[in-house]
Amino acid sequence: MSAKENNKNASYTQNAGGTQKKKFLGGNTNLAGKTFQLTSLRDCVHQYAETIKVIADYVGQEYTHGGDIRFMIENLQNYNFVRPADLPVGVSQYEIESWKKQLDMYWKRRGIYMDNKMKLFSLIWGQSSKTTQSKVETHLNFAACKNKYDSLGLVKILREFVFKSDDRQY
Repeated sequence: MSAKENNKNASYTQNAGGTQKKKFLGGNTNLAGKTFQLTSLRDCVHQYAETIKVIADYVGQEYTHGGDIRFMIENLQNYNFVRPADLPVGVSQYEIESWKKQLDMYWKRRGIYMDNKMKLFSLIWGQSSKTTQSKVETHLNFAACKNKYDSLGLVKILREFVFKSDDRQY
């Protein structure tokens, strides 16, 4: 996403001095202007928490099997899919067919989860201001995250920048 595209969803707010200031609203209008912006130290933590909550709600409602992705966002870990246990010898044909169906559903759900993780990377990146993107791109692990569209890695990088204490001024 180019800087021009990244900042196309902007609004103008008026500050106390009466001047207008451009406010980045993010790439997805369904997220009510919740964005990742690493510019204001004072509001950074609150803004991160609010944006993560809104994104978790959005993907939970809009993505296929969105609860799996929501779990990942809220717990900062991948959802643990449980593969159906192998059947013992001598089971009925009905039990075998049922097991095959469960195994098929397991693999399909894992595939949907991986697709959703990649979609989430783009959603998070689109909700990040150009300044935030530039900062995140300097992180040691960002290139690997970007190459795999690893949304969990991206969230962890954003979280690290937000909660990094040596970067703060008190």
